[in-house]
Amino acid sequence: MYNHKISKEMIKMTVEPTIEITTELTDFFNEDAKWMELASSSINFSAPAFIGCMISDKDGKTIAIFEVFKSALEYFIKKDIKDIEKRNNFDIELIPMFICALERFSDQICIENLAGIKLKGTNIKMHSVFCFSQFTITLFLNPFIHIKPYENMICHYFSELFEKYSEELEDVLKFNSNVFISQIELKGRAWLRELNELFLNSA
Repeated sequence: MYNHKISKEMIKMTVEPTIEITTELTDFFNEDAKWMELASSSINFSAPAFIGCMISDKDGKTIAIFEVFKSALEYFIKKDIKDIEKRNNFDIELIPMFICALERFSDQICIENLAGIKLKGTNIKMHSVFCFSQFTITLFLNPFIHIKPYENMICHYFSELFEKYSEELEDVLKFNSNVFISQIELKGRAWLRELNELFLNSA
């Protein structure tokens, strides 16, 4: 006879974790349109303080991308690439691979207490955080922003994120589940906008 009893473990395996989609999160579609309209209509459109970030595993594989608006990272990174072929062939997912390769290299040559890597250009600043055991965070900022006042806040946000969704993220690493990541990215977009508002209000 067929047994209709379903264990808690089976339910846990089949139900995709959900994140509450607030009004702020659903508004990102309209915000994206506003950002892109402003970007395309202004040659000197300057980057917001916090443009986005990439979460990768320790092999440099991209897990999630948070952006203040859709395609913000590609827009600001490619903005000053004059060579059309280079611009078209640019692969943003090579960035975490490069960062993680530097992190591994520093381990091999015994650089102790490497907190992160900072690179600054004329159009964007890159700041990597290595203090998490399974993930590397690479932040992309306006080149003129000083991140120091926000470092603890940023590390706290990701510490809570990784702790709260540890099981789901473990599954992402093992099984490449994209449904959960798309929800995390929505939540991350709202958080980036809060950071930018905080920056503007403190300026």
